Parts: sequence; C-alpha cells; structure tokens
Amino acid sequence: MHDKPADQAEPLQSDAATMRPGGRTARTATAVLDATIAELGDVGYAALRIEVVAERAGVNRATIYRRWGDKPSLVAAAFTARQAEVSPPADTGDLLEDLLCFLREVRRGFDSPWITALIRETGPRTADNDGLRQALDKIWHARFHLSRQIFARAVERGDLPADTDPDFLVQAATGPLYLRWLMLGRPLTDDFLRQTAALVIAGAQRP
Repeated sequence: MHDKPADQAEPLQSDAATMRPGGRTARTATAVLDATIAELGDVGYAALRIEVVAERAGVNRATIYRRWGDKPSLVAAAFTARQAEVSPPADTGDLLEDLLCFLREVRRGFDSPWITALIRETGPRTADNDGLRQALDKIWHARFHLSRQIFARAVERGDLPADTDPDFLVQAATGPLYLRWLMLGRPLTDDFLRQTAALVIAGAQRP
C-alpha cells in the first residue's frame, strides 16, 4: 500500500459554498465514491489503488486520504453510499413477502461487478486480507442494520417469538444464497429463494 501523503491530516475546507448540498465538496465526494465503485468492478479490492481512484475521479489523492483515511474506509464509504440509495426493506405486513423481497435484493447485488469482486476475494481473516476484512466489517454492519428490520417488525407484530435474534436470521436467510451462487455456481431461482425463506421462517417460529 502506498504511503499516505504528509498533508493527509489537514482538514477539508468547510465553508458554506463547499459544504452545502450539491456544493463542491459534495460533488467531489460523489466523484470519488463513484470512481471507487467503478475501480472495484474493474480490478477488485486487492488491486485497487487510491492514486488510480483519485485520477479516475479527477481529484488529488491527498483529498481522499484526508477525508477517508485509508482504502478499507474508502471502500466501506462507497458501499454505504450505495446502500443509502437502496429502498428500506419492504414492509408488506407479511413476513414471507418481506423476506422474499430482501432475498431478491441480495440476488440483484450479485449482478454488480464490484460486489462480486468483494465477495470473491473474501476468505478467512488473515494478515494478507486484513484491509478487505476491515472494509467488510463496516459494510456488513450497515447492511445488517437495514436487513434486520424485517425480522424486528415480525417480532413486534407477534409473527415471531419475542426472543428472536434478527441478526442471526439475516445470516440464516442469506447464507444459502452465498453458498449456492459462490461455491456451487448454481442460479438463484425464484423457487430457491422461496424455499429458503419458508425454511428460515419455519425454523424461527418453531417453539
């Protein structure tokens, strides 16, 4: 990884002209995060270089270091920004339909080259992939925060027991998709999604 420039600790300018929505700082941030997503899709996480992202975004790399600090934080910020563009989990009042909508969203994510790149480089935590794991720790936290609402609402409605662990159910529901798609190379059909959702709900409702 390249050394950070000496001026990375300098604060960004924060006058009203640059910080207002749509101002120069906002446009710069959007350009950098978009460039990060594009670069991830092209080369993956390990080969991503901040100086290349900076060139792609048309900014000085010192700007990226000042605002995001390092590559894991930059990648996590890019994912979180894209996550903010995703609608909150469906709230149909029916747990099965809500969960199916969520699983379809996960399936759509597998069509994104940059998400695919992150997933394919993920493995057991080691010294070699610690940076990627740092980014993923932040990414999963943001994703779980949204996804767990499906099960938390079901608990509030009385559809699931009060001691239900929403985070565990998110893992139980998405794990089969990653196994089937990433390890087995098999398609995530509508039938598979429905079978997975029904199995997870049945297990969660069991006394």
